[in-house]
Amino acid sequence: MTTKINRFLWRKLILELRRRGMNRRESGAFLMGTAGSNRITRIVYYDDLDPQALDSGCVAIKGEGFARLWDLCGKEKLEPIADIHTHAGPWTGQSGTDKTNPFVAFPGHLSLIAPHFAQKNAWDMKGVGIYEYLGDHKWKTYYPKDRRVTLVLT
Repeated sequence: MTTKINRFLWRKLILELRRRGMNRRESGAFLMGTAGSNRITRIVYYDDLDPQALDSGCVAIKGEGFARLWDLCGKEKLEPIADIHTHAGPWTGQSGTDKTNPFVAFPGHLSLIAPHFAQKNAWDMKGVGIYEYLGDHKWKTYYPKDRRVTLVLT
């Protein structure tokens, strides 16, 4: 199944990650959609859930932030389809922390990593790392030729 995001929503996401990271720290967000859907329709930024999520330079959400996320999911009938965070340079591989601490540990959940603190990629996904959580701390990496996430102009 292909996960879809509107090109303009993607641009808004990247520009906002760029702004929140201030070109000096990681930032991130959950990409939300209606339960059972493959279309991303809403973005929820980590620091809106936990105001201190970006303070250390790397993203870290405390329990209260996740409680807010799950409360929002219940109220708005949404689920996190994917998450995204930024890395400082061109490398978009998963760190050891990324691999062992998935923000959403449900098989099929996608994790995206945007390079250069989101200073690029406002109109495309070139260079963005895409990983699918398989469960039990195992991941599948998607490469440009077999991308599961596509940008769809709706």
